[in-house]
Amino acid sequence: MDFFTNNPRLNNISPEKLQFLMEMASQPQGATPKDMMSSLMSAANAAKDKGVKFDNSETDLIVEVLKQNMSDSDKSKADMILNMMRKRKG
Repeated sequence: MDFFTNNPRLNNISPEKLQFLMEMASQPQGATPKDMMSSLMSAANAAKDKGVKFDNSETDLIVEVLKQNMSDSDKSKADMILNMMRKRKG
């Protein structure tokens, strides 16, 4: 939970979004990029159901939470997958 206590990027996030991020961080996370993408999709659906919308910088924070326990190699793979998804979406 150091991510939450020592991250200045969270200073301006709404309490509802911060609570959502903390709930995600407390759940067991996958250790592979594929697992991370599955978790990200589940989180997006859960947020949508609760009426919570995240902008791009907030989405980046979610990804950071999901990547916390990955190896450096898997983090790189996850970043590559996310970049490809953003290019397709944009």
